[in-house]
Amino acid sequence: MKHGGGAEEHRGWRGSRVTGSPDADPWTRAQVALTGLLALNRSQAIYFTRSTDDAGAPLREDCRYRVNGGRLPGKWWSVTVYAADDYLPLNDDDALSFDATEVRPDARGQWTATLAPQRPAKGAWASTRQAGAFDVTLRIYNPSPRAQADFGTIPFPSAQRLDCGGAA
Repeated sequence: MKHGGGAEEHRGWRGSRVTGSPDADPWTRAQVALTGLLALNRSQAIYFTRSTDDAGAPLREDCRYRVNGGRLPGKWWSVTVYAADDYLPLNDDDALSFDATEVRPDARGQWTATLAPQRPAKGAWASTRQAGAFDVTLRIYNPSPRAQADFGTIPFPSAQRLDCGGAA
């Protein structure tokens, strides 16, 4: 129930066009109620969740992941870690998400961030400590009309596993 419904999947990210809309079906409304999303309407924000890396393996606290992306079609965006219970992980790292203001795009507009239980030496980071098997949620705020109409046009970030438990 929490991860089902009429979601579309693009590059490992799942999202629904009717989240936050009066057109949402009972299943979508139940999913929003269960996960505590408190969704805005589609013109204000669109939401996508992923629970696997690019190879299809579940996201795990003991692994490190490189998240690569480019310019996203909105005024602002964020990526947040949620533990298996759909709440923020209970840790004191003060780094449960990263956003458009924290990444440093290169000359082509590409950026990299890390999902890991420990802070990397440099770069944007979201802590997975105490997250267990986790999901990440991408929020794109004030998305472009094109992105709202066709999720397939969004250049979704990748999530590449680097290693687990210190081993590749």
